[in-house]
Amino acid sequence: LSKLAPCTIQTYRRFCTKTFSEVGKGFANCTSTSAFLHRLTPDSFQLRTAMPAFRLSMTCAAPVQGRTATRSTNPRLTSQKVGLRGSMRGMSLAQPAKSSHRSSSSRQVSFVVFSMDTHEVDVAIIGGGPAGCTCALYTARSDMKTVILDKNPSIGALAITHQIANYPGVPTDMNGEKLLDVMRDQAVQYGTDYRQAQVFGIDVSDEEFKVVYTPEGNFKARALVLATGAMGREPSFKGEGEYLGRGVSYCATCDAAFYRDRPVGVFGLNREAIEEAKHLTKFASTVHWITPSDPKEEDVHAQDLLNAGNVQHWPKTRLMEICGDDGGVTGMQVKTRKDNVVEDVEVDGVFVYAQGSKPITDFIGPEIAVREDGGVIVDEMMSTNIPGVYAIGDIRNTPFKQAVVAASDGCIAAMAIDKYLNDRNTIRVDWVHQ
Repeated sequence: LSKLAPCTIQTYRRFCTKTFSEVGKGFANCTSTSAFLHRLTPDSFQLRTAMPAFRLSMTCAAPVQGRTATRSTNPRLTSQKVGLRGSMRGMSLAQPAKSSHRSSSSRQVSFVVFSMDTHEVDVAIIGGGPAGCTCALYTARSDMKTVILDKNPSIGALAITHQIANYPGVPTDMNGEKLLDVMRDQAVQYGTDYRQAQVFGIDVSDEEFKVVYTPEGNFKARALVLATGAMGREPSFKGEGEYLGRGVSYCATCDAAFYRDRPVGVFGLNREAIEEAKHLTKFASTVHWITPSDPKEEDVHAQDLLNAGNVQHWPKTRLMEICGDDGGVTGMQVKTRKDNVVEDVEVDGVFVYAQGSKPITDFIGPEIAVREDGGVIVDEMMSTNIPGVYAIGDIRNTPFKQAVVAASDGCIAAMAIDKYLNDRNTIRVDWVHQ
């Protein structure tokens, strides 16, 4: 992370290039990976590929003005690998004490920055829907080293479509998830590297390589494609926006370890919510699973979650409010349809998995131009205002939200990328009609 450009994280927070000079400031209330990064003050965090591993110990008097910290660093030189991990006693990633992160007493905090692989590719595609898979099919077939980084293959607009009625050549008895499986398999057959990974930031400042940051590794690409769709949403539950990064999270894979032996809440009934709640059961003392309706009996994933020993299910229940104080989330209020009574539930974190209709752009940062409606601005070649960065599918917030249109976007972007990376004067096509 020699130059970590400003970018928005899952919690809509920003982090930027910094050095360790003031790293002791502001960690007392961190309850998520994004909060950890956000609290790093200007000039306080910089990782260089020549020195990727550090250990930092500090004592934080929390949470008051004029925090002081003692620190020591122990660099361990390795090769081109870089990453982040933290462990904190008192409110930690590894073994949090029983005392809450809201305590005002001093606590020992230890962060570990560890080695993480950096992968170089020709094309990195964020999103594995019809747009991303089509683009990957074309770029991989043109011998460009291609990777798809997909948060979850079962939660996109096409994946949750029960019947496909208007995609050319596809039988009407096929559902969206099956069609997407076929598209993905076809891209992989031509050499695409498909990875299920949560992207929490990108760096598009370098002309030669664009960098994508994920918990599984960093990906350096000569061309970057944004294909995350338009099922995002603004914080809508009371307290959700206020406590983003301070107990409210959208990524259990990123933040679950902060809640070891602590109670958490999970809202949502889609596949992502179920998988993320299942992951949280490995860490949390109790997972309060809130669903607006009953899970289907034939949903084996939901039934498996319900059988977990530390899951308390709240069926037919509304999330009314996420409560907290200056230290972060302290609980939530829920209202069951059966009793129509608001109940207080004590939790240290709330994971929200609700779907909306806004372009998912919270990870891209301010460098890439977007319209007022949130759609990424592109030209006829699907290129953004940053050379080498493309946006396809519903992330453009086009009124034509159809799988066939998204696939078309992917084809156009792939051909434009081939022209861009190979310095061609014209678009190369597979056939020319005479």
